[in-house]
Amino acid sequence: MIDRRTVNEDRVELTFRLPFDHPAGPVGVAGDFNGWEITPLVDGDGTLQLTVVVAAGRRYQFRYRTSDGRWFNDEGADDYEANEFGGMNCVVDLTAN
Repeated sequence: MIDRRTVNEDRVELTFRLPFDHPAGPVGVAGDFNGWEITPLVDGDGTLQLTVVVAAGRRYQFRYRTSDGRWFNDEGADDYEANEFGGMNCVVDLTAN
């Protein structure tokens, strides 16, 4: 699940949130908002989550990665786009906000 909160007309806060136990073990998120560096989700009120502030009016691609190297997508993504590895990336679309 991805929550959005407008910070101001130029910035949006995105919170990536997964159930604490699914998938089991540490999970990170990587996307074009963080240079595709895997950033760990942290425990927050029974979920794993990470909040980032990004520029408004853009589309952002991302994926989750488990500690054993498995990539997976968010079923709550706005869209999906093919990636160079033959899979699909999730998209958060902020162009309508």
